Amino acid sequence: MSTLARHSVSGKKIRFVDPINKFDLDLTYVTDEIIAMGFPSRNVEGLYRNPISEVQRFFETRHPGCYKIYNLCSERQYDPALFKGMVSCYPFDDHNCPLLETIKNFCEDVSKWLSSNPKNVAGIHCKAGKG
Repeated sequence: MSTLARHSVSGKKIRFVDPINKFDLDLTYVTDEIIAMGFPSRNVEGLYRNPISEVQRFFETRHPGCYKIYNLCSERQYDPALFKGMVSCYPFDDHNCPLLETIKNFCEDVSKWLSSNPKNVAGIHCKAGKG
């Protein structure tokens, strides 16, 4: 049931499916280092969005110790400890433009993170998905 709901919410967006590790997430590799994804959710919202436990498992399985999550959502937060403290927030309201300073700071942070280790990846999300 929840898989059907997640696919319905994703619409025509391509989902990340890995049958070996049993991943089916609203997530895509934009490049080898940049991952766009839906908001890691809990409770009822986790039934139709990416469950936070599955997002954690994805990063720990595919990029252990080499990931940082970027939360661009101003409406929702979660405990950075869920991702071993590797979360940076550059919030702006859904369906609005961020301040130029926010964009600059975000880009500098991602660049610094990715250049510090060739294995590092950045998982980036806003409120609803890959928008």
